[in-house]
Amino acid sequence: MRSVARTRNRADEPVALVEAVPSGHRLQYLRHLYDAAGAGRCIVLLSAAAAESAEYRMHAGPMAGSTVVVSESESRRELLSAAVARAVASGARRLVLPDGDFYLLPLLRTLVRHPRLPLDIRVLVMRTTTIRGPERLRPATLVKPVLIQLLRAFPQVRVLFLTDALGVVTRRRGYPGLAPVRDPVPPLDGAEEGPPAWFPASDPAVALVGVFGVIGVRKNLPLLVHAVAEVPQTVLVVGGRVEPEVRAFLDTDPVARALLAERRMVVVDRLLEPEEFGAALAAVDVAVALHANDAPSGIVAESCIRHTPVLVPRGGWLETVVDATGIGLACSLAVGDVAAVLRRLVADRDQHVAATRRHAPTIGTADFTTRLLGT
Repeated sequence: MRSVARTRNRADEPVALVEAVPSGHRLQYLRHLYDAAGAGRCIVLLSAAAAESAEYRMHAGPMAGSTVVVSESESRRELLSAAVARAVASGARRLVLPDGDFYLLPLLRTLVRHPRLPLDIRVLVMRTTTIRGPERLRPATLVKPVLIQLLRAFPQVRVLFLTDALGVVTRRRGYPGLAPVRDPVPPLDGAEEGPPAWFPASDPAVALVGVFGVIGVRKNLPLLVHAVAEVPQTVLVVGGRVEPEVRAFLDTDPVARALLAERRMVVVDRLLEPEEFGAALAAVDVAVALHANDAPSGIVAESCIRHTPVLVPRGGWLETVVDATGIGLACSLAVGDVAAVLRRLVADRDQHVAATRRHAPTIGTADFTTRLLGT
């Protein structure tokens, strides 16, 4: 069976891409794969929620002509079943699950029922939380490694894990045998426009601190708001769709309300266009990724290619990246330490910018598309 899978690893064979969820970078990942494979080779299999999302309208482009909605349900099991049937019927030889964490058990059930399924399947695991790591232990932390090893027993399956765009982390404790796939971030295509129109006015005496993307609880915005309040001559820029719990904090917290009233915080609560997102990252002095989960961050890589230093949490993946590269600093998740390290990062910004210039050329999409498409 392994030899059969290898014979199908040809660049001209049809490939099916599957996604259920539009949030985060997921549909960007599909677009990178689609662009690398080409319109004549891809079929894009989506849930109705993904196909109807604002993210899909933003990222689809020519991919729209190859998109098929295969499930109206939010169930990953139903989506996978429909996607497998559609992929086989369309003559696809490879099935790619870029958001593979949600499909481990459904895929295992499918393969137990159909062990000779005629598809070469690439599963990308995006969240490899480790035991005794910085995240809270959940049942999935124990079960996921077992499911992955069971899937790897099927010769038509290859499981990989998403690593940081700089390729610093090459293995994860508890996940033996998985090859890393770099988080895909395309290089800049020429110079970007200046700051968005809603940005604070430029002032050499003021450091702009930015948080961008989907602003959920895991980004620890309340912690950052209280830290920025302790660092004079800083302004916090928050850009991206703000989730309800975080919105409630911004609307009710006295420190947040004071920063807004003093124009020391700007909040743009909506999905940013890609060009707007990039221009915002380039315009701040420091980008912040105080993520509560221990995982790679697209924000860190997007900041690096724009030569913007980053502030990340101590004790996990992102600290490993900034320590290895010098592109930023890490702090503990306490208001006083965030404020202190933010001061250091602003004061020593030039040396961290120099580090981003050294490492930015190593960031791209080729590793991601090659490993998942097999080209």
